[in-house]
Amino acid sequence: MKLGAVRGHATIRRLLAQAAARDRLPPSLVLSGPDGVGKRQVAVGLAELLNCEAVPAAGDAGVPESCGACRTCRRIARGVHADVIVVAPGDTGTIKVESVRGVVEQAAFRPFEGRRRVVIVDDADRLVAEAQNALLKTLEEPPPGSVFLLVTHRPHLLLPTVRSRCPELRFGSLTTDEVVDVLVGECGVAAAVAPAAAAAADGSVARAIETGSDEYLQARESAAAALRALAGAPPAKRRLETGKELMGGRRPRSSAATEREGLARRLRALGTLFRDLQVVSARGDRAWLANADLADELEALSPAYDADRAGRGFETVDLAVGALMRNASPRVVVDWLTLRI
Repeated sequence: MKLGAVRGHATIRRLLAQAAARDRLPPSLVLSGPDGVGKRQVAVGLAELLNCEAVPAAGDAGVPESCGACRTCRRIARGVHADVIVVAPGDTGTIKVESVRGVVEQAAFRPFEGRRRVVIVDDADRLVAEAQNALLKTLEEPPPGSVFLLVTHRPHLLLPTVRSRCPELRFGSLTTDEVVDVLVGECGVAAAVAPAAAAAADGSVARAIETGSDEYLQARESAAAALRALAGAPPAKRRLETGKELMGGRRPRSSAATEREGLARRLRALGTLFRDLQVVSARGDRAWLANADLADELEALSPAYDADRAGRGFETVDLAVGALMRNASPRVVVDWLTLRI
């Protein structure tokens, strides 16, 4: 994908393109920010720009741009270029040291067919400690012709020694309009339902796409069950029991990271329900609801969750998700949440 085709992040895209054109690009970077906002697409777009067979020309924003049409750009976009290597978590949900050692050995040689070898480590926070340590020497003494891009929405899980060797570019969330544009223009989502999905996504295309998945619908049902259980402001013991139910059971062969992401999904679903309860309490138009199919149930819950309580609930969920992403204990986060709602 061409850098210019990525939605949002105009400043970061411009800085990267200009640095690449002036041969001032750092040999390693951390691309951090919320999940599903286009960080990996920017990394792939940068790889295209660095290896495009045509002379990169100024795009609409007046910065260098890859052609997107030459053989190299097409191969990179398809993920089959020999010098653009993507390292991602395996079946265990982690990136093990063997994967990193193979990439480090390959990076020691000159690029095979392109001008620059680009190594994209997707979900870099899933690198086990041994794998991160295996990267250190390469990050300290990067081989000529290679660029390492560590993509993560949880940079705090990278070792301090890794972060200290990689300048960090922080991405923000997309606007609701930008998410709608991507859903309609690139994902084939109907224009009638895209705004509701975007409103529930908190600036993340990945979350917006997820709203129709079975996993998301199950997460939303768990969140709705928690709302029903807490509606009457039960005593602390019952609140903590509700939190245990919201945690969900541990699935066989699932990693701690996968369980944490599942809980985050349920909490975000809970946040959208609180948002909708505020709309219902304010007698707003049902078209504004992110969970329009639950409108009748939200109406039934609204006496227990007036605008003030729903607003506090939304803020509490937002804080809980933030704490969870900072690696706080899921059990502590959920207990705190259910005691405050």
